[in-house]
Amino acid sequence: VAVLTASSVFMLAGRWQESVGRGRRRTARCSRGGAAAAGEEKSAVVIGAGPAGLAAALMLAKDDWNVVVVERTSDPASYDPSRGFMYLIDGRGQRCLSELNPNLLGGLQAASVSMMETKIGILTPKGLQATVNPMKDKTRNSYWLPRHILVSLLLEEVRSNSRIKLIAGAKLTSIHQGSHGGVDVQGSSEGESWAVRGSLLIGADGMRSQVRTQMEEWDGNRGRFVPEQFDSPSAGLRYKVLTLPSTFKLEVDGGMQDLASDCMYSVRGAASTGSKLKFGLIPVRADFGSRTANLITKPEDTLWEVSDVAGLRAYARQQWPHFPIEELVPESELVRFAQDRGGYFPKPQLSPGAAWAGEPKDGVSPAVAIVGDALHCFPPDIGQGVNSALEDVMVLRDALRAHAHGGAAGAAVQAYEAARMPDAAALVEMVCFSAPFQYSQSPWRSRFWTVSFLGRFLLNKALPSIFDLPTFLLVQRSELPYREVLRRGRRGGPGAPPGGGGGEKD
Repeated sequence: VAVLTASSVFMLAGRWQESVGRGRRRTARCSRGGAAAAGEEKSAVVIGAGPAGLAAALMLAKDDWNVVVVERTSDPASYDPSRGFMYLIDGRGQRCLSELNPNLLGGLQAASVSMMETKIGILTPKGLQATVNPMKDKTRNSYWLPRHILVSLLLEEVRSNSRIKLIAGAKLTSIHQGSHGGVDVQGSSEGESWAVRGSLLIGADGMRSQVRTQMEEWDGNRGRFVPEQFDSPSAGLRYKVLTLPSTFKLEVDGGMQDLASDCMYSVRGAASTGSKLKFGLIPVRADFGSRTANLITKPEDTLWEVSDVAGLRAYARQQWPHFPIEELVPESELVRFAQDRGGYFPKPQLSPGAAWAGEPKDGVSPAVAIVGDALHCFPPDIGQGVNSALEDVMVLRDALRAHAHGGAAGAAVQAYEAARMPDAAALVEMVCFSAPFQYSQSPWRSRFWTVSFLGRFLLNKALPSIFDLPTFLLVQRSELPYREVLRRGRRGGPGAPPGGGGGEKD
């Protein structure tokens, strides 16, 4: 298999078949390009085409890097109904999108629901109560949108950029240091072999990162890239997702009422025995045609004993007699939802290292950095997963601009690690205690946490010079580094609210 630098990929682009962008590539065509030394040009390989990987590719291209993005799935923007992830893009994420291209931020705003406009509804057998979000910050706006819509916006930008090529449907077979410096990445897509080379490798490939595993091996298996895991009361909770129409009517209080797509709803369970489970409906634009309803439970909940439509109907009638899901969704969705085994919230984890630079060969040092879940991963308690990942990209950009010399990025990735690790560590620590009981997995501890949260909120109003906001709210101030959010959240009291637990290493 011929090895290509990212820049060689672009020289050959005109000779590839149209299907290259979907992941199929002819090895024979690639071999005509030869193998240039990795340091001759600013060439990079990004593993993973989620929000962090695509943003990293756009960031690099904007600074004149030639980039190849390698993605496991055949369509990075596909919708997975068993996950249906929703993002709340706050100031950190917005700043990244705006700096990549102001049109990206405009596209985000056009495709999302503003948190400023979102109302909250609570549906119980007694009726529907709607209220304005009492915790929103009028000086800072955030936007709700589905994950696949954000990825679509980024992917459209990537595909229009001549410096970026995407290999989708890819299976990685090896990542190794090149004989002339840089990093060689080899794999296959739909039976066709390929190989690319870059002086810079970015791992945006999730919590089980292959890039991070390779960094640990290159580092001598010293543990610097083995993630540390931490306890959290929300870790291990299970979730599953029901797809609903974006807007629908329900009989409420003796009349039919719209459940608007741009409102957030909590549908409270009413089971006479066992857990009372809540559906959480996140706002979406009406023109999407569908929205998700999330269930989050203890791993041993009896819901997971249900595996067919008959059992689901019986369970739902007992749990949500005021929310007749069998009348709201087609039979096929009931079947899928009943059979779906859902997912688990991960334990918070943090890689002790974020970057690796090898010994130079022919004047070129291979440089590797990880971003997003590959660096830090945690449950969605405070809505910082995607926002922190996009901020990682901006910190890496700043380090490359200040310290990279042409394609030589060894000093730059080390500067990225030094700048980012204190905030990454602070973020993972605060996730462990900021809002882990919002899922009602332990009713008495949830009530205790709520009292503590409201008490801290009111103390801040009364004595702002002594008590700052709870970290759950303070983290929305995107101008503050995570380490400063953690410091202020501790001001005037202990770091974790009473009953919060969490934060201990395994």
